[in-house]
Amino acid sequence: MARDEEERELDDDLDDDLEDDAFGGSSLETELESELIEEWCPICKDIKPHAVVGNGKIACAVCNHEHHRETESTGTPIVRSLLTADDEASPEALRAAWERLTAIDESEIKPYSIRLKLSDGDVIRHSKFGIGIVVEMTDMTKAEVLFADGLRRLVCGK
Repeated sequence: MARDEEERELDDDLDDDLEDDAFGGSSLETELESELIEEWCPICKDIKPHAVVGNGKIACAVCNHEHHRETESTGTPIVRSLLTADDEASPEALRAAWERLTAIDESEIKPYSIRLKLSDGDVIRHSKFGIGIVVEMTDMTKAEVLFADGLRRLVCGK
């Protein structure tokens, strides 16, 4: 019995070590979390979050593949928590948040289509609701979008 218990403890320790090794340790993962950028991953064949690891290299946060950047750009920063609790406190605060978040160049606004694949932070132009910003992707085909008149859920990526 004691031997089985020791083996289980060793297995648990190994599992913990493997979980911590996603980016070389849990403290490093937390440190890199603030430096995540969206870049093309040649293994995932999609734009995924990446951590900058140095010497012009980045590591995919999904598959952990380390590779050179596709472009010399700094990548698109990942937008998190677009709306604060204060922003959602009242319709006026939501309107102020909408004005702040949609103050971008007209060329960066994407025309909305049900086929358009959206991600957090995308600014779209809807034919009925006007300009909106994706504040949260609830799943692969649904987005919470903040318009001037409030939050709406849109279907996307179909």
